[in-house]
Amino acid sequence: MGTRARIKLVNDGKVIAATYIHMDGFVSKFAPNLILALQSVTPADILNVKRLFQMFALVGLYDGGGDENMNYLCEVDISQNQYKITIHGFQQKLLFQGTLEEFARCYDELD
Repeated sequence: MGTRARIKLVNDGKVIAATYIHMDGFVSKFAPNLILALQSVTPADILNVKRLFQMFALVGLYDGGGDENMNYLCEVDISQNQYKITIHGFQQKLLFQGTLEEFARCYDELD
C-alpha cells in the first residue's frame, strides 16, 4: 500500500505550494531532500517567486485525498522569515515541530 505524505509551504496561514508523495518509508525518506531544498533558499526568496509556486504546485493539495488520509503531513511555515517545520503522523499525532536546523539534526540522513 505504501506511505502517503503531503508537504505544504505556508505563509501567514495560507498554503502557497504543496506536493503529495506516495512512497515506502517514513519521514526520513523525504526529509533529506526537503532539507537540501530549504537550505538552498531563504523564506524571502520563496516569497519573491510565490506566484510561480502557486501556479505549479497547488495540485499537491488535492492528490491522494484529504489531509486526514495522509500518513504524514509536513507543513513548512515561512511567515516569520525563517522556517518552522511541523510534521504530523497518522491521526494528527505531532511528530516534530521546530526550526530547519533542528529538523536537519533529526532527519538529515539518506535511507
